[in-house]
Amino acid sequence: MQSNVVPVNETDKVKILLVDDQQEKLLSYEVVLAGIGETLIKASSACEAFECLLKNEIGLILIDVCMPDLNGFELAALIRDHPRFQRTGIIFVSAVMTANLDQLRGYELGAFDYVPVPWVPELLRAKVKVFVDLYRKTRQLERLNAELEQRVQERTVALRRLSGQLEQRVEERTREREKALAKLLEAQNIDTIGAFTGEVAHDFNNLIMAVLGSLALLQKHLPDDPDCRRLLRNAIQGGQRGASLAARLLAFSRRQELNPVSVDVGQTAKEMEELLGRALGISIELRYQIPSVLPPVLVDVNQLELALLNIALNARDAMPDGGALMISAEEATGSDNSSLPPGKYVRIKLADTAVRIDEATRTNASEQSLAAKGLGIRTGLGLSVVAEIAAQSGGLLRIDSAPSAGTNVELWLPQSGVRPISLSRRAEPLGVGAGLNPQ
Repeated sequence: MQSNVVPVNETDKVKILLVDDQQEKLLSYEVVLAGIGETLIKASSACEAFECLLKNEIGLILIDVCMPDLNGFELAALIRDHPRFQRTGIIFVSAVMTANLDQLRGYELGAFDYVPVPWVPELLRAKVKVFVDLYRKTRQLERLNAELEQRVQERTVALRRLSGQLEQRVEERTREREKALAKLLEAQNIDTIGAFTGEVAHDFNNLIMAVLGSLALLQKHLPDDPDCRRLLRNAIQGGQRGASLAARLLAFSRRQELNPVSVDVGQTAKEMEELLGRALGISIELRYQIPSVLPPVLVDVNQLELALLNIALNARDAMPDGGALMISAEEATGSDNSSLPPGKYVRIKLADTAVRIDEATRTNASEQSLAAKGLGIRTGLGLSVVAEIAAQSGGLLRIDSAPSAGTNVELWLPQSGVRPISLSRRAEPLGVGAGLNPQ
């Protein structure tokens, strides 16, 4: 067998298989078809032809019907039984079996044409060229279809990816919107609480003014008895503190600007010892651990007292069976807390012996929101006040809690570079400025 096969990857020529047991006919095919510019492969038997089919990508087969061993019809049947060659073009050529029944049998086997011998060279060349062009166009369409399917698949993958990204963005925007709505609702709740606090503080202030006015009149008519004078002085101090508390609540409810001054933390805590002791009750022990030499802090003194009182009340609510509250203070820097800007601070810590604070209250306190309060449970209401006071003063509120270790509430305040003011609280004869003016 002679073959001038050219590798597929080096040419786009269509391979034509010529099958005949007579070498003269193969040569005549070669001479007639040489001019069409395709690759010709010759086989002299059915077995040799089938082997060529398995080794090459054949576009068209010219088969002689009358051959020894296997004739052309039997070879065509073998070719059609193979799934790879079910659409391969076949042209039967015969000089003996030219009857209509023979031609009909050839067409039933899937032949493209049935050419009797002798054939006209030009006609045979034209038919082969038509079928070769048909094969080439079919292959081009299949290749284009494969490319199109690949592009469709790539676009589908890209669309799915974009769809996933779009869904993710929609989910992110939805979460952002829900967070914004939650913050808006939270702000509305806080404004409502602030308005309610202002109303309560206003009414409370009017009651305190009536009490202080009555005490002022009683002071003028009370006999000069030391014990009576001491009890009256204590009552006046309590009334003044109540008036101061009402003023602070009004300041909080109206979001008034603070009046920061240089304050000695140790002195302030000591002066509040009696007030904190009464607020905590006899079942809770109040302890102090504040250095004698401690830098002053820059804060509104009234708001600092309000913060300490609120933290103490929260500790009391968390210890219904009693316990201890330790108030300590120490110097710190901004590097000790990444949430604060660089600088020098004083860290005031109030540590109780209560059970672990729940995570919801910690979050609510940090975000200045409100938490429901049950029996013996801390509430975010007081802690939210402290958190706002600390934030407005340039510091922050931090809560640490662990099982069987109690809860530490830390109040970070910036240090002051000036000498602290004197905060001595003595009962003075009541007059203008002893309390809030009724509104």
